[in-house]
Amino acid sequence: MSEMTVVTLLEEAKIEKVLNRYATALDSRNWSELAEVFAPDATANYQGIGLCNGLGEIVELVKSVLGQCGPTQHLLGNVDVQVNGSEAQARCYLQAIHVGIGDYEGQILTVWGEYRDELRRTPAGWRIVYRELAGIHTEGDIGLGQE
Repeated sequence: MSEMTVVTLLEEAKIEKVLNRYATALDSRNWSELAEVFAPDATANYQGIGLCNGLGEIVELVKSVLGQCGPTQHLLGNVDVQVNGSEAQARCYLQAIHVGIGDYEGQILTVWGEYRDELRRTPAGWRIVYRELAGIHTEGDIGLGQE
């Protein structure tokens, strides 16, 4: 566990802001904002969805998945951050609500999971270098992945 100092608390707050920026970028469909979240060489493993290497692949994957949905809301909680110099680990719970479109209009898909992240401090600020989405439970169907 990180020693609780003002500096450590400040770094933890900066990291939590990065995590929240991700959720807000997805829900607002502001894909360029993801460059403020992930390192260019980041890797993401969205279990059951796909493995991505590099910021470009991450953006394309989330853009593709969320392009099949109406409004979404990604809520994060139980954030735990451990800072060790210029590296950090973070875990947080996720509850993501996805509204259906087309044949699935009016239906909702809810996903519960946990993000497990490794971050690095860069000259531009903290960035995720590895993200894993571990699914816990899903409920509902809005036809994601069906053509």
